[in-house]
Amino acid sequence: MTRVFSARVQGGVIVADGQDLPEGLTVTGATSESAAEIALDPAELAELDRAIAEADADTSEPVPNEQVLVALDRLAESR
Repeated sequence: MTRVFSARVQGGVIVADGQDLPEGLTVTGATSESAAEIALDPAELAELDRAIAEADADTSEPVPNEQVLVALDRLAESR
């Protein structure tokens, strides 16, 4: 299962905000050169989690990371 959470870099280390992650868990991060920050409220995070679960169940072709980052940048700019 895929989870989405916010994190920040502190002292060169990625710190997951408010997450209890098991030791040794492998995570994949995506960053954007955009200075815009996206903050989601609990309802938006829940909606995102549902969409990710739906996408995980989807057997169609994956969406390239760059396409996702562009879409996130556009969302951030519209806020």
